Amino acid sequence: MIELKIPAAGDAVAEVQLVEWAAADGATVKEGDVLYSIESEKSVMDIESPASGTLQILEQAGGMFAVGHLVGRIA
Repeated sequence: MIELKIPAAGDAVAEVQLVEWAAADGATVKEGDVLYSIESEKSVMDIESPASGTLQILEQAGGMFAVGHLVGRIA
């Protein structure tokens, strides 16, 4: 199982907003697919899947999360 955590969005950024999920909970995703988008005060980033598998969403879009926070998994 692969954990999906909020990545660092810059040197001084400690918290970002999870803007949207590009795939639904339970969807089959492929390595390189965009999974979700995060937004800091300075930028918006699309986060790609590190592996192929089934997406499990643990946190809903719209929330603010610290860098390193677990938001989903790929099984």
